[in-house]
Amino acid sequence: AAVLASGARLTSADVKYTPPEGMPSMRKAVIRYTEENYDRLVAPENVVITNGAKQALYDIFYSVLNPQDEVIVIAPYWVSYPEMIKMCLGIPVIVTPEDGTFTPRFEDIERAVTSSTRAIIINSPNNPSGAVYPPELIQKIVELCERKGIFMICDDIYHKLTFDHVVAQPAWSFTKKDIDDSHIIVVNGVAKLYGMTGFRVGWVVGPRDLIRVMTNVLAQTTSCVSP
Repeated sequence: AAVLASGARLTSADVKYTPPEGMPSMRKAVIRYTEENYDRLVAPENVVITNGAKQALYDIFYSVLNPQDEVIVIAPYWVSYPEMIKMCLGIPVIVTPEDGTFTPRFEDIERAVTSSTRAIIINSPNNPSGAVYPPELIQKIVELCERKGIFMICDDIYHKLTFDHVVAQPAWSFTKKDIDDSHIIVVNGVAKLYGMTGFRVGWVVGPRDLIRVMTNVLAQTTSCVSP
């Protein structure tokens, strides 16, 4: 099927660059997905399509971090988080649950915040533990980020891969602010939920000022995502 699809694209000459921010049809699909799964209406200017959620995360760090800025990372964590942060000249600050569980205490997260903290990255459902953070924890982190002016980066790549009627509550549920005034950044993609890892299609939904910078970064690195 993939060979046939590629052949059809060659025949139709649909093999050109796409816009750096993503094809309009793909961004519309993300807008629809966001409305259906997060109950949030967003504008095209709030969406950028990336070469997988992995590039999305790297481009966020590259766009928001100054040298020596700190990013709070909750253990256990996906192996690339600290390395990406360090590649962007930031400092990963690891918060490890001390009670032997995979769910951090809010007090430990709050204690890790300093004047250099630029972002907190949340991955729930979590890779590698599978833990789903309780809604009250997500709410407290949202309130902390809004109070301190810190970005809350939500790596939602597993957000619908839950079992036994467990729901991963979206961070947007806990703020009355619109997308552009919020400090919440949501990353997602097709790799895990749809088993399409090799397609390298991800996206970011966030404040348009951030999306504008991310689009410039993407344009100067990979140019665009393959049509």
